[in-house]
Amino acid sequence: MTAEKPLPDAANFAVWADFVLAHTRVMRAVERALKSEQSITWAQYDLLYNLSTAPSHALSVSAVSRTLLYSSGSASNLVTSMVKAGLVERQRSATDRRSILITPTASGSSTFLAATTLVLEVVQREFAEHLSPAELGPVGAFLARVRDQDESLRRPPYDLPVELA
Repeated sequence: MTAEKPLPDAANFAVWADFVLAHTRVMRAVERALKSEQSITWAQYDLLYNLSTAPSHALSVSAVSRTLLYSSGSASNLVTSMVKAGLVERQRSATDRRSILITPTASGSSTFLAATTLVLEVVQREFAEHLSPAELGPVGAFLARVRDQDESLRRPPYDLPVELA
């Protein structure tokens, strides 16, 4: 019989719960802003971001599913809704005629640019303004250690279509 690992203490649980709730609050603010000012959801923004950083700005639906951690059906539904909205289009792959690639339209690219500026404004207001310069390094190091437990997650630098200070 293996030794059981102890459960986190109340202080560790409280910090984790505050992290989850803070993330939820900031993401709700981002989602509200995206819907009201750009008429897109976070999932749509996330797909546009991933397309903007993909080689040739194209992904197959299966790559969309893997990248966004969606089921294939959910990824397909997301793509279909974005095709109807004129944000992305389906194209046959030039190298594999059986494969369909998802690419942003001109409207999708301009929406992504405007939405990125909006997301950064909300992140500044709802998150960064509450993080002191002294906290930035330790909080960033902690979050990087947690992120690094999953090799499939992105690593900096994060490609954005706007210049950051």
